[in-house]
Amino acid sequence: MRPVLLVFLITSLAAAMPSQAIDGYFTDIGGASGIQSAKIGMIRQWHQQWLQRSNWHMTGYWEAALAYLKSDGPGGVGLADASVTPVFRLRPDASGGVQPYLDAAIGLHVLSRTRLDDNHAFGNTLQFGPLLGLGVTFGEKSQYDFGYRFQHLSNAGIAQPNDGVNLQEIRLTYLY
Repeated sequence: MRPVLLVFLITSLAAAMPSQAIDGYFTDIGGASGIQSAKIGMIRQWHQQWLQRSNWHMTGYWEAALAYLKSDGPGGVGLADASVTPVFRLRPDASGGVQPYLDAAIGLHVLSRTRLDDNHAFGNTLQFGPLLGLGVTFGEKSQYDFGYRFQHLSNAGIAQPNDGVNLQEIRLTYLY
């Protein structure tokens, strides 16, 4: 699928969603050695809490995103990445002010190509994206979020080759 078609598809789906189905938007920038990544997406919070212990709890959200990765390495190209990820978040019970959090997730990714450069061939367009993140929320209603993520993309061995890529990303989020 061509990147322009993928952008059109994701944008159309976002425009068709009722506004009450989206709780916020985010953007990530980052990459790996010789690889740059940029991502935009939408968040839908779960509004549920689990594992309430010592003023902390587990909650989470759905994340739908569109990313672009580009490699400067030998044979490097750009590719689009559309993903859906259920993210689990460990955070304090308080709201407002500066609050730390930890994120963990495994997302489903569809790539526009199976190769990023001579050292990163993915075997197929379906990839899995486990991630770990940490950051802080701030604002009167914890509506702003600044964080760091480490994400690995690979096909989990369902196709060869399976070189994968490790990305480090900085994230900014706004929740209404």
